[in-house]
Amino acid sequence: MNRMSLTISFIGKNILITGGGQGIGRQLVQRFYDGGATVFTLDKNPETIERLRNELPNIRAAIVDLSDWDATRKVVESFGGIDYLINSAGVIITEDLLSIKKESAALQVNVNLLAAVNVTQCVAKSMVRRGTGGAILNISSGAAKRVGVQTAIYSATKAAIENLTKTMAVELAPHNIRVNCICPGGVDTPMLTSVPAQKYECLKRHLISRLVDPNEIAELAIFLLSSSASMITGETVVIDGGYTIT
Repeated sequence: MNRMSLTISFIGKNILITGGGQGIGRQLVQRFYDGGATVFTLDKNPETIERLRNELPNIRAAIVDLSDWDATRKVVESFGGIDYLINSAGVIITEDLLSIKKESAALQVNVNLLAAVNVTQCVAKSMVRRGTGGAILNISSGAAKRVGVQTAIYSATKAAIENLTKTMAVELAPHNIRVNCICPGGVDTPMLTSVPAQKYECLKRHLISRLVDPNEIAELAIFLLSSSASMITGETVVIDGGYTIT
């Protein structure tokens, strides 16, 4: 696969990627790290953070629970000036509609939606204060467009992220800050492949009969954050092999 990062440089730039310890976030961290950016990431799992620090010696990785508003703000503000942000962290808890618990619903709303609001506030305020402009990317899900059973709250939070992206784009455009969203279908990560039934369902619905490679999402992220996409803002870009059109 040709690597877009060979022609688009992030050397000397600071990027914050939430949920960078696993799945899509881990691949995003790797690609921007390899591309010369100073990468900051947040994850609540100490073992994940330790592994990242061992594998990527120059990474700035912090342990924080993104559902904790105040703790998250404190950590993000300690990072200083951020040029690019990817809100990648997410959690899914499968429950039948009539069995949804307050705690599980709150956790998904806090991590999938409110954490993106919180982190974006911190980063965007710094961008505005410094007058540098910037670019922000949210990660949605095919579940925002094509719902299924046992994912009511998750699907709702991802649909909200896509709508939030538009509002962010409108409000931040005067400060030369672009905001876009990536909506992936079934991605080849352990979270999906460890559940054979879910993997099968995704493969069945994808017109292109394979899962999305996390690196393909990273390629799209590189483009959307770069100056090559300087006139793209407020958009949700779908990368799902036709999942949401069938």
